[in-house]
Amino acid sequence: MREKKILPAILLLLVVFVAALPETAGAAPEPPNRPVVLVLVDGLSWEEVQREPALRSLFEEGAAAVLSTAQGGRPEAPLAAYLLLGAGSRTDTALLPRELPPEPAEAARTISARVPSVRPGSFGEALKRAGVRAAAVGTEARAVVMDRGGRVPLLYGGEEPVHELGAALAAGARFVAVAAEDPAEAGRLVEAAAGKGALVAVASPNAPPGAANLTPFAVSGRRGLLYSPSTRTAGLVAGQDVAPTLLARMGLEVPPAMQGRPAEVRPGSPEDARRLAERLSFVAEERHRTAAWALALSLLPFGAALLLLGRRAAPPCLLTLAAMPAATLPVAALPPVSPLLAAALIAGLATSTAWVLWRLAGRGLAAAAAIFLTNAGVLAVDAASGGELMRFSILGYNPAYGARFYGIGNECSAILAGSLAAGLGMLAALRRLRAVPLALIGGGAVAALGLPAMGADVGGSLALGLGLGITAGLVRGGGARAAAGWAAAGGGTAATLFAASPLLFPGASHGSRAAAGEVGLRDMALRKLEPALATLASPPLLLLLAVLSAAVWAGWQRARGTPLAAGLVGGAFTAALYAALNDSGLLAGLYALFYPAVAGLLVLSGEIKAPR
Repeated sequence: MREKKILPAILLLLVVFVAALPETAGAAPEPPNRPVVLVLVDGLSWEEVQREPALRSLFEEGAAAVLSTAQGGRPEAPLAAYLLLGAGSRTDTALLPRELPPEPAEAARTISARVPSVRPGSFGEALKRAGVRAAAVGTEARAVVMDRGGRVPLLYGGEEPVHELGAALAAGARFVAVAAEDPAEAGRLVEAAAGKGALVAVASPNAPPGAANLTPFAVSGRRGLLYSPSTRTAGLVAGQDVAPTLLARMGLEVPPAMQGRPAEVRPGSPEDARRLAERLSFVAEERHRTAAWALALSLLPFGAALLLLGRRAAPPCLLTLAAMPAATLPVAALPPVSPLLAAALIAGLATSTAWVLWRLAGRGLAAAAAIFLTNAGVLAVDAASGGELMRFSILGYNPAYGARFYGIGNECSAILAGSLAAGLGMLAALRRLRAVPLALIGGGAVAALGLPAMGADVGGSLALGLGLGITAGLVRGGGARAAAGWAAAGGGTAATLFAASPLLFPGASHGSRAAAGEVGLRDMALRKLEPALATLASPPLLLLLAVLSAAVWAGWQRARGTPLAAGLVGGAFTAALYAALNDSGLLAGLYALFYPAVAGLLVLSGEIKAPR
């Protein structure tokens, strides 16, 4: 029977996908017994690192990484990036004031009043509690190393940074932050600090104007790539990790107020970090252009086929679009190429995947179920691996934006949920789904999204658990009461994983730290609610909501009374939950709703029949 071919086809593709996932390994550095100097220079690029001999030597002989400087766009007030560095935390720059007072202590109070969970001065407080004498050379350096009251034991104006650095070390400072005017001066400071036997770090809190928020970062000592639990990517650290990393190098405790985590050293070279910066910059700067080309390469033939063949051409084209999210992941494993070539590869892979599954499953309902479930399975496997390919995908989260570095992003989480809910409805139309396998599928998907060691998408896992629960109850023919029971089980699973995450994976993610009470759960929820509500004011998104909802409604009317129709209802509920519980708001809901809408259109086209 055709439906018996679905699972082997899906498993074959998933095995091939898992085999392509990379592995990681690591080793932790030992704290040094010497002064630490942090050289700060705005707008540093990898090309400038190569031009300055002292900087090049530091990056080649020490531990290097790409620094994700901000969450969101470049801060309107450059001083904000330095204050966030000293806070060991980050927030969406859209929440920061456009202007800040020039005095660092006053600017810090302004930021804390706007975003209470961010506490500038935490780095200086940690140094003060440990009895470490700190010094700052320049206003920007003071913003990093001052305590919560804006005080620094040794403060220099920054008119002669090299001379003042020497004076601070001679005065007994064990930690010195010094601001450089340009890369050449940064090189001289690195050379001077190394000559005094200090451990040296170089950071660029603000990226060059117009560039992705990715800058070079290095710490002297053991050679390799820096790896942070915040990003789970060798060679990539977040701005919030700089202060914890330096505290760890001094053998000091990282305060709970800091969101960041100390970075360790793993095998690699600065060239690896530079190539990583190129790949992440491509995701940041070319994602929209590549996605537009991929859609054009798929939709233009779609339109031509409809004109020539009529509605007979709709099913293959719709299923190709349904397979496209999964197709972005293998392409993400390749080195950066032109947007047009990347789009052609994505469109070609989506087309070939849809065609192979179409032939293996025997067209019709079985083929559609295979494509939907394969798409969900590929995304779930990558999420469970920590997003090894998602971070380089044009459809995934943007690490340069800094809101997420691993796991599964809001968009693909919603796509996974929508395709899984609609796919289960199709599968239920072919054969009755048993409770145990259905529970295992749902529980595995919720875990892949929600566990801190995997996706750490708290809102997504809760929406998925509730939505899949509703879908499971409906497609099994149990009605509203069964749907409520399954939804309670799915939502309870997600909530249990969240509550248990501090015990299972302590400190592994911001969500697990919120569950442990280390950071404000209410503040985190409010920060996510604000951007979600903003999506409701977008007329294009509201228009798209109306179009997709109409497709779901029409398909439901045609298939009414069947498990397939129940899957459409479950998919619609899942989309609504994603819109309500996700900080991407309506946008995430539309990604989830796309798959029930495609299923509805397939019903209307006559390609898939709904057995009664």
